[in-house]
Amino acid sequence: MRKIALQLYTVRETAQKDFIATLKEIAAIGYDGIELAGYIGDMTAREVYTITRDLGLTVVSGHINLDTLSSPKRLEPVIADYMTMGARYLGLAWLPVEQRTAAGYQRLGQTLERAAILCSKHDLTIFHHNHDFEFQTFGNRTGLEIVLENTDPFLVKAEFDVYWAQFAGLNPVDWIKKLDGRLPLLHVKDMSKDESRTFEIVGEGVIDFAPIFKAGDASGVEWYIVEQDKCPKGELESARLSFDHIVERSWR
Repeated sequence: MRKIALQLYTVRETAQKDFIATLKEIAAIGYDGIELAGYIGDMTAREVYTITRDLGLTVVSGHINLDTLSSPKRLEPVIADYMTMGARYLGLAWLPVEQRTAAGYQRLGQTLERAAILCSKHDLTIFHHNHDFEFQTFGNRTGLEIVLENTDPFLVKAEFDVYWAQFAGLNPVDWIKKLDGRLPLLHVKDMSKDESRTFEIVGEGVIDFAPIFKAGDASGVEWYIVEQDKCPKGELESARLSFDHIVERSWR
């Protein structure tokens, strides 16, 4: 059975109103884990660990910004918190526009590797999460390829977002195969059928997930993480429907 988590950015407004109640709803839906987007309410890391443990949820990973990732002084307390919560992965959520150049991606690789060396001392693994802009080409290499080629594959991993690959006009399966052995986390996000190509509930859009899950298994994916930047039917209801579709189609 595949392990399915929910990126809490999906339910960010609901979580800000009542973080614990939101976690309880996520567990009741059937999710195995959560990925944090930095927000844990007014709870301490120890309290988050306790409540998630009691609910049967694993804190899989978390997203942090480039400023935090680039500074050991800022990164070390974040590492301590994620260790306390029992996470194994920590990654970059977003790259500022001005850094999206060939030289910028090369520097990012170096930054990720330095952070990864620090994290590896505490059994945390650093990853890079893609959007569509990392697939811009510089010569014959994409930004994502430049990042990964400038990092040790044993230290820096990928969290691949299938929606953004398809949005960029690429076949997600091809990239999942290309990331074989370097892809512990995969973002499961669907695309609407209309011309807007906006975010859709998993299983209700145009993305063909059966070959994606098959390729993910073959490439060593440990966690499949549902995420919706915008929820067409409300946050928790969209999260529930996405999970239900995954189960109904035997993708779990």
